[in-house]
Amino acid sequence: MKSLSLIICIILGIKSFAQQIEMPAEQYPFYSIIEWKGMGAILFNRDPAGNMKKVNMTLVGNKPTNIWQQSFNPNGKEFHFISSENSRYVYFLDNLVPEEGKISLHQLNSAGNIKSTSVVLSSAIKKLGAFDLSEMQLMDIITTDKALVHVFRYHDTKAKKFIEFATFITHHNLLVYSSILGEVAEEDIKEGNFGQWKYIGFTDDQIYFAARDFQNKKKGWTVQNLTSKGALTNSQFINGPIESFDIVEHIGVGANGKTILNNSTDSETATLIHHKNQFYITGIMTEGTSKTVKLKQLLDGKWVDLNNFKFTPDKGKTSLHLGNYILNEGIGCKIGNSMIFLPYDAAKKPNQTVFSSRYNSNPSRFIVEDKKELFTVSLSDGTLYFDLSQLNKSGNVKFEFIKK
Repeated sequence: MKSLSLIICIILGIKSFAQQIEMPAEQYPFYSIIEWKGMGAILFNRDPAGNMKKVNMTLVGNKPTNIWQQSFNPNGKEFHFISSENSRYVYFLDNLVPEEGKISLHQLNSAGNIKSTSVVLSSAIKKLGAFDLSEMQLMDIITTDKALVHVFRYHDTKAKKFIEFATFITHHNLLVYSSILGEVAEEDIKEGNFGQWKYIGFTDDQIYFAARDFQNKKKGWTVQNLTSKGALTNSQFINGPIESFDIVEHIGVGANGKTILNNSTDSETATLIHHKNQFYITGIMTEGTSKTVKLKQLLDGKWVDLNNFKFTPDKGKTSLHLGNYILNEGIGCKIGNSMIFLPYDAAKKPNQTVFSSRYNSNPSRFIVEDKKELFTVSLSDGTLYFDLSQLNKSGNVKFEFIKK
């Protein structure tokens, strides 16, 4: 009987940690919600008739009332949310591709302070040489801990080469810096041992970019880390793994420019990632009649297996697309219509779910396995749940917060 009473007490104790959080109705119904990972959920409301441009935001977290409320005025109906794991700033961009060399942005920091302005990128590019921003292709936009980063590609058809650029808008004063990441010949890309430059991660004020390379008869990557002012602080060559990975098309996933633009046609093998001063790779291998997505970590100069997952490719697909969502708990891999989450902790099992665009604005769905039908935010002291059917309806909305 004592053991039964103990079980009942434990169950009741767990239930007592559940807390209902109710957000009062605003002037207009809440129409959308996104996750700011580690911070909470941002509810949006605005005039549905479009007579007022202002967008109102309410941050909901682990408190019985809102954490803060804020608003901004986008230039048009649409705007684009840019966010990264561990960045203390998120952005709402009115335009992704620069218009007349500039972008319009709304910067939001973790305290709920917002800045709205336009920033000219073309002047910083011109400092690098006789380059015209209007002739470049925008490849990616990322927010790091210190700067908002744009990655551009210029195809020099006369010289038959590609040149990659990056611009850096520092968070604290919104000044623009730029750098040439590198270049690669068309013929080298066709050969297969060389790739184009891509953003791979950040740690503090070190922002990492990498390109597949071939040195001393070894395949690998050349990695450069730059500061938020575009200054090169280190360059190194990292050997690739012994195993051969399948060729895939590298795509975007998450709240970044690469995902929104959806314009990548780059072919890659294993994809290099930098997170919290560690290097990782993800890639797909064909093993007999099955395929496996793998996660490896570079330890003492050797690639060590962390996690892997066997999957069946989508029917009718002749080529595979792979995108990486970098989180503190592991890496989410978008492969076709599937999302496969590979934890860094080898003792934790990977999981597979059907891809939904909701994952791009709700990364905690990778790591919270219960209540799959709900919008979910994982916080340091608990988990926040929200039923999306409450959106676009008048009246209050409710959250459930369950403490750990």
